[in-house]
Amino acid sequence: MKTYIISAVISLAVIVSFLLFIPRKEIPVRIGSAGNIEATMATSSVYQVSTTAATVFATSTCSSRVISTVAKPIMIVFGGQQGQTPTGIFGHLQSASTTVNYDAGVYGCNAWKIYGFDAASTITVSEFR
Repeated sequence: MKTYIISAVISLAVIVSFLLFIPRKEIPVRIGSAGNIEATMATSSVYQVSTTAATVFATSTCSSRVISTVAKPIMIVFGGQQGQTPTGIFGHLQSASTTVNYDAGVYGCNAWKIYGFDAASTITVSEFR
């Protein structure tokens, strides 16, 4: 009985050791991409937005767009909402001090308009293709 237990413990140790040393394939995370497809940065700009809505992205081909806010939130109207203008109560709210990756498959690549809650809000925008 004692040799059976020792054999079982040794077998278990060999199996665990084998599993620990199996090479694992790491899946790379693609930053700024849609659907984990590799993307490259096409443009990056800093804008000063205000209480007058401004267009920050032109119509283009993209995989995603990234917007970073600093101290103030912003309102965004995406390209699919043609003819709409963001205001303090209309649009998609992006909170202050955040960075959000907007997937082109969901939000599109048409022109976007941004409304700032302050006359001197600064945002950074990047577009990936």
